[in-house]
Amino acid sequence: MNLSRVPALALAACLLYSQTQPPAAIADDTVVAESDGVKLTAGDISKLLQTLPPQMKINYERDAKGFLSQWFMLKKIVAFAEQQKLQEKSPYREGIEIARMQVLAQAAIEETTKTTVVPVEDQKKFYEAKKDDYTQARLKLIYIPFVTGQPKGSDPAKKTMTESEALAKAESMAKAARDGKDFITLVKENSEDPISKEKDGDFGPVKRGDRLPDNIKSAVFALKPGQISDPIRQPNGYYVFRLIELTAQPFEEIRETIHTELKNERVKKWLETTAKSAEVKMLRPEFFSGPKPQ
Repeated sequence: MNLSRVPALALAACLLYSQTQPPAAIADDTVVAESDGVKLTAGDISKLLQTLPPQMKINYERDAKGFLSQWFMLKKIVAFAEQQKLQEKSPYREGIEIARMQVLAQAAIEETTKTTVVPVEDQKKFYEAKKDDYTQARLKLIYIPFVTGQPKGSDPAKKTMTESEALAKAESMAKAARDGKDFITLVKENSEDPISKEKDGDFGPVKRGDRLPDNIKSAVFALKPGQISDPIRQPNGYYVFRLIELTAQPFEEIRETIHTELKNERVKKWLETTAKSAEVKMLRPEFFSGPKPQ
């Protein structure tokens, strides 16, 4: 192939393509690393990664050679300790047992979480009982800000409202909307929230469980579709809301969330029951308040 005839851009693209191709798949039995005569295959590495906690996996991804070198060093030190039978001596024996208990306890919790079954019937009962929590309010809003004092560095020529002026304007907006003036027109002419204003005042959907000020949620969910709220004060302004509609999220849409919540709740109850059954009764309290054993 005569490279002199290949356009420069095409040649660059070919070179870039060849440099960015993913490596070919490597068979599990292929030796990919070695340490002091011990050979590691691709399959060995895959199995090792499956057992590592997240942070150790991150360390491997950052520096595979450094991680594996430390891993083999650790194995050599452990082998030396076992040759010395340190696992049979105190306090190492007890330390190993404590570590074993912690690992197995965590494994028990994880396996219980994985295997806990929550029937669909229970999920639906939970949904019906908590349906209000999954009700969404679709809203439009008008935002009228105010300032207290003159902010440093502000433009004195720019008109800002005091709190009383902002309240008066917000009340006039609510009255105009209730008297029949188009709410979107009021938004475009008066609202100073740029994000919602670009969407004709759209805000939400809002759920009862959302992290919003309580006075906003209580006012919004007290409205009926089409109604206008009184001005709602926030630290830097007043909001006037119009409720468009109230809808309950369909069960299928939030089924996974409900399933997870119920599963976690059942695992929590299991842990609480286990903790209660293991509660210690202090028969001689004075022993525990006296000098500590050496």
